[in-house]
Amino acid sequence: MRYVCIIILIFLLVCTGCQKTPEEPIVVGKDQQQMIEKAQGDVSYVTDAPAGVDWRTRLGAPEKYAAKLTSAGGHLMVDVDAPVVLPTVEMPVVRVSPYLFTDEDVHRYARALLGEDLRCVDPRSENARTRAIWEKEILALKNDLDHWEAYGSIIWDSYDTKADFEKALQQKMAQAANAPERPETSAPTWTWETPNVWTKDGKQETTDRYMTLLVLNEDDSESLLSIDRASEWGRCGLRYLRDADGNLHFSLFDGSWPNELSLTREGAQALAEQKLRDMGLDHLACAYAASLRVYRGDVIVEENPYGAYWAFVFTPEVSGAPMSFTVQTAVEPSEHNREWRYEQCRVLVDEAGVALLEYDAPCAVEKIEVATATLLPFEKVREIFEKMVLIVNNNADINNSDQRCAVTEVRLSLVSVPEQNGNGGLLVPCWDFLGYPAETANYPPLWRMLGLQPHAVYCHLTINAIDGSIIQRQ
Repeated sequence: MRYVCIIILIFLLVCTGCQKTPEEPIVVGKDQQQMIEKAQGDVSYVTDAPAGVDWRTRLGAPEKYAAKLTSAGGHLMVDVDAPVVLPTVEMPVVRVSPYLFTDEDVHRYARALLGEDLRCVDPRSENARTRAIWEKEILALKNDLDHWEAYGSIIWDSYDTKADFEKALQQKMAQAANAPERPETSAPTWTWETPNVWTKDGKQETTDRYMTLLVLNEDDSESLLSIDRASEWGRCGLRYLRDADGNLHFSLFDGSWPNELSLTREGAQALAEQKLRDMGLDHLACAYAASLRVYRGDVIVEENPYGAYWAFVFTPEVSGAPMSFTVQTAVEPSEHNREWRYEQCRVLVDEAGVALLEYDAPCAVEKIEVATATLLPFEKVREIFEKMVLIVNNNADINNSDQRCAVTEVRLSLVSVPEQNGNGGLLVPCWDFLGYPAETANYPPLWRMLGLQPHAVYCHLTINAIDGSIIQRQ
């Protein structure tokens, strides 16, 4: 929809970009073996740590870090007012490799998400939808028509006029009249299909595979599970929708909405964690939680219907050490490394249970290279941050346009980085400097004009806690 596209475009503009600068940061991937050797070095912390793991004492890290920084060109301003969040366990360096879903995994995921006795509908059939599903959609479309001026035309901007939309609605009503009460179903065949990939040279062979399971539920609704295996760089992913026809997505924008469910965060998280256990994903731990509204067509006006959910992001945990979560979902490719997506699972929960579950880029632990890594003192990390945050991705000075960044949290956790000249990766202790996306003074972002606020999980800079190198998140 038009509003969705505008939000995504503006968000990308403020969150991406990398320009050459007079002072180049040390880029991750130049010498990972040297980094591992450094992580195995003698401990030389600010003071001797007491019994247990006390990173604040070890690293000389403050409870809170505050600073006001301005770039050499004077256009980039960085305001830091952030608690310093530390783990309570030793931080390892872990070698991982991309994990490809097995047939056994797929069967287990399907049972956990869709139920034991699966009855599937052919998603390519003209009669794949029940009459009840059609009627539910038509009610929503009639509501859009009744509110055409307020938001209907924005949701359905593919129609030039209200009359065009009314004509399309009549066609859908005719289809609904001929739809079956319950379409034909059968047991799943568990067949992997090959996507059609075309280039200017014609159709290309690929090792990619996908599987789609459309299941008819007892209440005549349909649920969808789509699974990709061996996608680019050998990565996998899956997406589950409790309502196959629902336009549900995971948003990171906040309108200061309260929890509108009878379900508490703790109760919702317990439901999500149980679902992950049923799927065999016990290595994932909750890294983010918030109440969420998902508006129809992403058009945020008072009359527009919306759904209320608890939103969670789960990331891997190794030896108790957490992996971080940010808006950015991959390491930016460079001359030293290819793009590397982060393993994470996003879940939306309401009173009826899990409504959406997306699991991307699973990895398998191959080896713990260093069980207890030696980390740089916080003072050294602070010096690197205060210099490099004004250099890395500084488009403000280049464009002579004032820009302000807010850092609201500093976090020590694991970050996944690609192996140099290889297919695997490393989980490395890193410092994330998190906050809100940068705002340009002359062009207020659309989300601000809509009364929204992105959640403070945009990463302004990631610093390797072992050698001080900069990890460019994408």
